[in-house]
Amino acid sequence: MDSEGLGAGADAGMKIVGLVLAAGASRRMGPDRNKLILRIGDRPLLRRVVDVFRDAEVAPIFAVLGHQADAVEPTLGSGIDVIRHEDWAQGMGSSIARGVSSIEAAHHPDAFILCVGDLPGLRASAVRSVRDVFVREGNADSIVVPTFEGSEGHPVLFGRSHAKALAALQGDLGARKILEANASSVIRVPVADDGILRDVDTPEALGDWQDGGSRSQA
Repeated sequence: MDSEGLGAGADAGMKIVGLVLAAGASRRMGPDRNKLILRIGDRPLLRRVVDVFRDAEVAPIFAVLGHQADAVEPTLGSGIDVIRHEDWAQGMGSSIARGVSSIEAAHHPDAFILCVGDLPGLRASAVRSVRDVFVREGNADSIVVPTFEGSEGHPVLFGRSHAKALAALQGDLGARKILEANASSVIRVPVADDGILRDVDTPEALGDWQDGGSRSQA
């Protein structure tokens, strides 16, 4: 189900925030090479992901930065709330915990849409589908996961009842254990977008995207 999207105001009365995880060191890209600031098409990789959230009308949008944060932050453009994570080297779980705990304390959202920052092919339609299914069918316990041909990808939406568990994550383990512990609350949403799966972790993967150029992210 790749929904049309409910558009601006569709989540009236709900506060659904975007959280882009961009704190890691890109170790598999080679020494001192931060993939998030490298250009794919007309924009840096991280900016492409952030712009997809903008196009999907998710607001507010937060980004957790750590490694080379001073170099990464300018690529975000305006209107993004930055959360600095000094202990970013502890891993993905700690970055999620830092972001969620900061947002929860100040904003108390109804849901968090979590996304890694290295998905250059992600489309706004996939983000809208995840959000819109939550608005129509979800509740505080829901977790919404997009799938492409049966494989699960990003972004993943967590209803607010999972905020405490997300804020307690540690180390390099992401939120997978929360999905597994709440299997009955997971809503899977098929989307026509393999960009939910295609992260960039190696120089070869980056080169494939750079050689192929950009594609529409509507």
